Amino acid sequence: MTISKEQIQIRPSYVVFESNQPLKILSSALHNAGFGWYNTCMNRAVDANYMCEDAHTEMKEYIEKQGFQPDQTVAMMTAVAARYAIIREFEADGIHVVIMVTAGVGNAVDVSKSYLRKPFYEVGTINIWAFIDATLTEEAFVQAMMTATEAKVKALADEKITDRISNTIATGTSTDSILIGATQQGTTQNYAGTVTPVGRILGRGVYETVVDALHDYKRAKGMME
Repeated sequence: MTISKEQIQIRPSYVVFESNQPLKILSSALHNAGFGWYNTCMNRAVDANYMCEDAHTEMKEYIEKQGFQPDQTVAMMTAVAARYAIIREFEADGIHVVIMVTAGVGNAVDVSKSYLRKPFYEVGTINIWAFIDATLTEEAFVQAMMTATEAKVKALADEKITDRISNTIATGTSTDSILIGATQQGTTQNYAGTVTPVGRILGRGVYETVVDALHDYKRAKGMME
């Protein structure tokens, strides 16, 4: 099995990845977080005023209404419109990855200064998917998540995204979500740190895709110089 960006479709209210064979996935998604094997991934766009007492149940019902099977679907949520999704492919050292990012940073936070904030949520989320055409150990999955997060933080720094409360460089938003998926076919990758074959292409891919998504966000908000 191989993966390609054509497997990711942008629809009016969500972005969806579909595969004939399940991928092993590790994610922080709202629906089916953690490790598992799934055929479908969804990045759902909701209204900025979305409020729900039981978001997990509501998301499950939404997935069913869209014609997907909840037990085979990983789903995350964002207030960024699906049309702003950036999808790119990268390949190096025999490793092929597909990256999808939606980025809203109205809620940008510097994690080292988050103690200055009260526990509340505002609109603004960076959601990242990274699909890797390789076999990853569980250690490599966790390291891939770390590597992708470091790449996101670097992109925010280079784009000078700031936490408006502390006026310092932001490291993310308070509602970011991330997903690492692997075909579990081909050469086994025991590690995915920053200088491994997986880490090198993943770091570049996530960084460049997040930067592109941030540029789209700035254009939409009239922030480009």
